[in-house]
Parts: sequence; C-alpha cells; structure tokens
Amino acid sequence: MKLTGTMCPLVVAAMFFSVTACSGPTLEEQKAQIRDNKIHFEGLTVQAFVDTWGKPTYTHHERMQFYTLDDGNSLPRFRVPMGEVPQGWSTAIISEDSTFFGYPERGELLGFVDGRLVYREQVPAVEVHAIGKAWAREELFKTRLETPVPLTPAK
Repeated sequence: MKLTGTMCPLVVAAMFFSVTACSGPTLEEQKAQIRDNKIHFEGLTVQAFVDTWGKPTYTHHERMQFYTLDDGNSLPRFRVPMGEVPQGWSTAIISEDSTFFGYPERGELLGFVDGRLVYREQVPAVEVHAIGKAWAREELFKTRLETPVPLTPAK
C-alpha cells in the first residue's frame, strides 16, 4: 500500500498517540493512585510502590508462570494448589522473570513483570510472613545455575 501525502501526517499522528497511550501514567500519577488505594493493573511500577509504601519487608525474584484472570489480575503459580486452576482463569499464561514484594503490615502481596504490576493479593500478615520465609528458604537452596552472576568490571 502506498501512502499519499495527506495520509502520512495521519499515520504519524496515530503512531504518536498509540505510543503515548501505551506509556501509562507518570510516576507522580502512579504514586497518587497508590496513596488513594486506586491500584489498577494499568502501568503501576515497582518504583511507584517503593516510593509510596517504602521498601517491602520481603522481596523475591524468579521466573514465574502467571494465570491471567478475567478481571485483569494475574495469579502466580505458587498461589494455586497443584493440579488446580484458579476461578476466572482466561486460559492465558504469562511466563516471565518476576519480582514479588511482601508488605505484611499492609497485608499485600504484589507481583511485577518487566517492572509493571500484574498481581495483587490482599492476605493476612501471617500469610505474607509465611510466604516471605518460604522465599528465604528457596534462596538457600538455589544452585549456581539459578543465581544471577554478579557483573564485575573488566581489568
């Protein structure tokens, strides 16, 4: 398809607005949403939560499979009993390197893929502590293949 001279500005404008729309809210807008407890899965970032709620009590990193739910939330595999699927599962699965935060004082478990919120679950503080302790145990038994290699500057 050949673009005519009058169509080119329209195509450029459409591309600009689609990129702008995908960029999500600014960091300040994200922090305001978190403060107002308007936590959605449209672009809230790790940085916005750390800046608003502070450093989490528990942090965990691993490659995780998430069940994508109809409501926009994604449920990590470790929160679903073996052999079962969650209610509201849309049959889509995400498998990515993930970061998890546990805030027991808030009763919050959060999961991020590519630095963006994909999972939020409100649970009792004792459950957040139990999950955080399980993550710490997992770290003790990781093999060298499962742990990141620290980058050292070349000499």
